[in-house]
Amino acid sequence: MSMPVRFSAARWERAYRGVVAAAFRRVPFYRDQWVAAGRALAEPEPTPSAALSGQLHRLCPFARPFDPSREPSLWIGDGRDLRDALALAGAPRRTPVAEVRAAVLDRRALGPRGPRYGALLAPGADVVDEDRRRALNAAALGTLGAPAQAGQVIVVGERATLEALGPDLDGVRVHAIERMTAASAVQDPRPGVLYDPHLGYFAATHPACGRAHLLWRRFHARPAGRAWAVTALRRRRPVLLDVLPDGSGTPGATTLTTGTPATAVCADHGTPVLTTH
Repeated sequence: MSMPVRFSAARWERAYRGVVAAAFRRVPFYRDQWVAAGRALAEPEPTPSAALSGQLHRLCPFARPFDPSREPSLWIGDGRDLRDALALAGAPRRTPVAEVRAAVLDRRALGPRGPRYGALLAPGADVVDEDRRRALNAAALGTLGAPAQAGQVIVVGERATLEALGPDLDGVRVHAIERMTAASAVQDPRPGVLYDPHLGYFAATHPACGRAHLLWRRFHARPAGRAWAVTALRRRRPVLLDVLPDGSGTPGATTLTTGTPATAVCADHGTPVLTTH
């Protein structure tokens, strides 16, 4: 049996430097930063997440450009980040997961051997009418074994949305997991998973220490002004380097109101956390 990989700050930084060097060689979005700067850069310019909308064609390597006529949006992800974020947040590992989304997603599990999965549409979703939305949600819950079998379901979404979905979840034993921004998780620690529309799920609040732990095998983070710059270490389509999550750095975004962003190693768990000083 293989031993679990222990966190090493040196290896983590080397992984970050490796994906940065590869991106500057191969990805138009980051090559263009060199052009704009008029020189070679050691690190990417931090980019607000909101600025990535519509940039898929520039965030993929030259050799494998994004072709919307042949493949779905690459922002969807494969589900394993959500699976691992939920495990980090202390959610039951084999319990079916219902994720609140803006559109139906044809997915049945969160990665290989992951728990069963269904997508729920919140009130106001772009569907024909409210009856159709409720019917789609009932069908999704039915594939997860609820409510007829009275099985527990993990439901992931923003706090207000989870409350609004109450009528849809009548008769379901719900284990609610709040979806939060990085700034809100650090300023007001509570159980939940950290999410950004483009990065996806990249961290979770650990129930034992209450700190925002990164999914460090897949993401790197460093302080950048009033936010954290987060890099997806394993994604190659799209390549996401030094993204300011939650729209940080843009007007009206959820940002820190006190303290200066920092990263640290959790004294209890020995892995990286988002914090302030």
